[in-house]
Amino acid sequence: MTSDPPRPPVPAPAGPSRIGAVFGVARPRGRLRIAVVCAIAFAVPLTVGELAGKPQDGLLATFGAFIAAYFPDAALAFRARALPVIGVGLALSAAIGVTAAGASWTIAVGISGLAALATLLVRAFDVPAPGAYPFVISCAVATQLPQDVERIGERVALTLAGAGFAWLLTISASLPDRHGPARRAAATALTSLADMLEAIGTPDYDSARHNAAQAVRHLRTVLREGSGQDRSRRALSAVAYGAQHVFDASVSYATVTREPVPPVLPATLRELAAGIQVGAGGTGADLVDQDQDRAGLPGVGAAASRARAGLCAAVAGLAHPAPDRPAAPLLPAARAERRGRLDRDALAWPLAARAGLAGLVAAALAIAAGVDHPYWAPAAAATVVQGTTVRAAGRRSLQRAAGTAIGAVVALGILSVQLPAWWLIGMIAVLEGAAQVLMAANYALATVLITPLALILVEFARPGTPPAELVAPRLLDTLLGCAVGLVVVLLLWPRAAERRLPRAMADSLDATGDLLVLRLTAGGEGPGDASRAAGVADARERLETALARMTALHVDAEDEWIRGPRTADLLWPAVVAARRLGYLVLADPAGLHGSLPAGPTAVRAAFQACADAMTGLPVSGGDPMSALPAFTPLRTEFAALAEAVTVARAAGALPPSGEPS
Repeated sequence: MTSDPPRPPVPAPAGPSRIGAVFGVARPRGRLRIAVVCAIAFAVPLTVGELAGKPQDGLLATFGAFIAAYFPDAALAFRARALPVIGVGLALSAAIGVTAAGASWTIAVGISGLAALATLLVRAFDVPAPGAYPFVISCAVATQLPQDVERIGERVALTLAGAGFAWLLTISASLPDRHGPARRAAATALTSLADMLEAIGTPDYDSARHNAAQAVRHLRTVLREGSGQDRSRRALSAVAYGAQHVFDASVSYATVTREPVPPVLPATLRELAAGIQVGAGGTGADLVDQDQDRAGLPGVGAAASRARAGLCAAVAGLAHPAPDRPAAPLLPAARAERRGRLDRDALAWPLAARAGLAGLVAAALAIAAGVDHPYWAPAAAATVVQGTTVRAAGRRSLQRAAGTAIGAVVALGILSVQLPAWWLIGMIAVLEGAAQVLMAANYALATVLITPLALILVEFARPGTPPAELVAPRLLDTLLGCAVGLVVVLLLWPRAAERRLPRAMADSLDATGDLLVLRLTAGGEGPGDASRAAGVADARERLETALARMTALHVDAEDEWIRGPRTADLLWPAVVAARRLGYLVLADPAGLHGSLPAGPTAVRAAFQACADAMTGLPVSGGDPMSALPAFTPLRTEFAALAEAVTVARAAGALPPSGEPS
């Protein structure tokens, strides 16, 4: 067996998601705490408002209660900082709704503008579910309050008060489990590493490697977001440190051999993950240590044997860390994450424009149809276009339409009984808590509960309104909004991700070249050692971010396909080669540090030339391969990338040379 095995074949792309996934139901896990917190956060302000004889003030306070649903998997310190920002956004949304109330066209403009702004910021800063929806629904419901511009300050204060109560409730409920997010992230990272080890030599290796890289990065991010240096956090930092070493050793091993790893290695990682999940200590180190003695098996090349020994040592070190091991070096100050959030290539811009235009068109159609309060149509349209692709918007549209139809019947039954306010408050708490649980299972099921919840809230804004006048417009406006939202996604920037994919691929190559040059020029210890380490850490973070963005854009590009040529499939071999190059340089295997035929500047120029070729910029002559280090896996992937780019350009998937995208 040679030390440099042939390049593995390119795996098949995942392909577009199935519309039938609209009916899939996932098993919700770990949602009980957030469900209870959200239910209390809604019920208490309404109760206080009812006791004070001001139910509408209680309703305004519930707008701030939405913050309890955000960032459930983030570190407690990060939630403590981020939730107040969400609360301010919800207060401003309610203020916009109150200001826009009074006329149909102002309601349409207010909700649509708010939907565009909320979508832009939520997408730019990667705010997870529920995303922009609470901002839109807060604005929509606030349009039904009596218009009183002079009381806007008071109403904003009420929403902020509700957000403050929800913040205190959320933080208090999270304190007993303050290390829970990091523990769960650590368990997920180790499980993903076990999956990656088991996938070595199989067609699933590329995707398993990417999933493991993202899981390890998420663990480091959660630790970076936290605070304090107690015993639990130091232990989890050691896990992050060891997990990164296991990932690098795994990539190094897979680079030189396709032989399966000893089964004890993934088994040890899974055992460790189970122990961390329940707060237990280390496990299976002795088994790993025993296997290290068998690392040099007959028939295994010297490079493969060394890589296997290094992998065994990395897993053993993770299972039984040395007492003097340093804490995990956390991610740098997110400079790489901030870059590109709102540049002209950011996907947030077309998504925000879709949300605003969809809401405006839906509202205009509702007004033309004679709807007195056209607030559900723009809200529904803006919600549908939260799906970034045509297929995602189609699923969301079907789920929302079906869920709203069933939920409208439920709401009609509840409101027709004329229950006392206390019963309605109890139902709001139950509906909100159950919706939070079902949100992780299926959006349509959650919408069945969200629809009566929203309509009961409107009942507090406009008490005494006949149930039919609440339910019928909601159902018709929602169906209209869903249809408009889907049409807007089909017509406006339907290939937004696909058009941005070549630029993302070029960015990943730029980042790979920068990190490779830093790796190759790193010297021994000296006065500049700390600054070099910081430069490598920053370059590594930039490359990890670029690889994640490129992969996410390719997934979206696959999901944009309805008819015609599948450009994403034509670019898939280049995406695979770019990812393999990136993860190879991240792992920094020993053989990478060879002689440089033309110096580090030529290495950087070689990657820059390939990046320029992806975006259609002119490429200077010469052979980039001649500048690369004499490390066969690196040269093999670079050659495969160059060939994939040439094939993709010939097929029309990339802009011709001299015509930049």
